[in-house]
Amino acid sequence: MKIFARYLIREFASVFLASMLVLVGIFMINEAAGFIASLLVKGAGIIDLIKVFSLGIPSTFIFVIPISFVMGWVVAVSRMAGDLEILAVQSSGINPRRILKTTAASGIFVTLFLLYSNSTLSPESNLKMEEEIRRMLSKKILRISEKTFTRFADYIFFADKITNDEMSGIKIYRINNNFPSARIFASSGRLKKNKNGLIGLELNNGKMFLAESKDVSLLTSINFMRYSFTLNSEAVLKSSKRIVQLTSSVLKDRIKDFKARGLPAKNLDVEYNMRIALAFSAFFLALAGASFGIRVKSPKKVVGMGLAVLMIGAYYLVFMIGVHAAETGWLNPTAACWIPNTLCAAALVIIR
Repeated sequence: MKIFARYLIREFASVFLASMLVLVGIFMINEAAGFIASLLVKGAGIIDLIKVFSLGIPSTFIFVIPISFVMGWVVAVSRMAGDLEILAVQSSGINPRRILKTTAASGIFVTLFLLYSNSTLSPESNLKMEEEIRRMLSKKILRISEKTFTRFADYIFFADKITNDEMSGIKIYRINNNFPSARIFASSGRLKKNKNGLIGLELNNGKMFLAESKDVSLLTSINFMRYSFTLNSEAVLKSSKRIVQLTSSVLKDRIKDFKARGLPAKNLDVEYNMRIALAFSAFFLALAGASFGIRVKSPKKVVGMGLAVLMIGAYYLVFMIGVHAAETGWLNPTAACWIPNTLCAAALVIIR
């Protein structure tokens, strides 16, 4: 039986790893599509993109691992049933249902990993990826060339000479409603970037002209020896954390705090329970899928894949309906998130 279990795991592993590879790519491209375009426009290279993708891979595990896990077991078991390998095992006196023990054992391992990943690893990965993107954008976002007018947000920059971050012969125009509301001229200056992803300029020996109206005769003139200011842009990401970037322990504390203060915490509660429920989805879906796979007697892997896709689609459809019901107050978040797992468990009992 141990030899058969190892053979079964090898069959499962090939499909599981292939599915993981494809799905991680799809999820990462979908997650970072907007950022990729921004990075490429700002001059990011292949190494930069690889670094962003590698940091963000764990953030996809919450969905990718359960889907790949189910795909692997359903395809492996249904293919073996179609090739009569399971029948051969049964003929040798081994109950084919013992296959489910191997599936359950691997499902427990994956569930334990996902409990950690969904609560800690994935949120931290998502945050690290966003911070790295912010750092890269702040590093590459202002690319000034000598004797070239460069537009950045509401500013137009010009420098006669540039050496690294040092500039000379600087001219800066701030545009409001197509009108130059501020004009700054400086003999020298340097570009500065801080840890928050904001860009700053430090100017030396210059003059500033401020206009409060389109009447060019009404200008305020200011001479300065040194002048510094920070540039804000929509292209630089905000440093505040999103819900998906909060670890489950932080979510739990915030839920308690919100409820104690009488504030609504439905979204936080749904996110917290969703992570736990999806960690167990691999276990319940794989067991139900393997049970169905034993009954599918087709040697073609495409049949097993079709069955797996159908089950996964039905699972997540029910899951999304439950989440929506919880967010709108129709259902308790815990009960809503566990509906699809409960249905899988019921299906497993029925088909046994």
